[in-house]
Amino acid sequence: MKFFLNQKRFETKSIFLFGSIIFSVLLQAGSGICGKYSAMTVKDASLFITVTNGFYFLSLIFLVLQAIVWQLALIHYPLSYAYPFVSLVNFVILIFSAILFQEQITSYNVLGLIFISFGILILSRSFGEDT
Repeated sequence: MKFFLNQKRFETKSIFLFGSIIFSVLLQAGSGICGKYSAMTVKDASLFITVTNGFYFLSLIFLVLQAIVWQLALIHYPLSYAYPFVSLVNFVILIFSAILFQEQITSYNVLGLIFISFGILILSRSFGEDT
């Protein structure tokens, strides 16, 4: 019974730790989306107006949080395993750019994401074999 409790605790911890990679990706995508909103709301591109823009400030907060969460992920995962997941930002940005900004999704976008997906799959599978 003790073995099963320890294994369940390990699985919960693993899910949480992997979630830190995914949360980091979402924070980075959120920063990009806020950056786009900031660019859309700034009429005059002066430094003061840009820096005091609420979306720009929110973008910076997301980046700081992303850096903190990313460091937590890197404590538990090798960089060679974790970094390919950063490519998932492309998926999130593509989806939200279509939803929020009515940008077109082209066949080249989809083809590129398919290649990225295969790369992530190959790199994440090799993690279990090498360690």
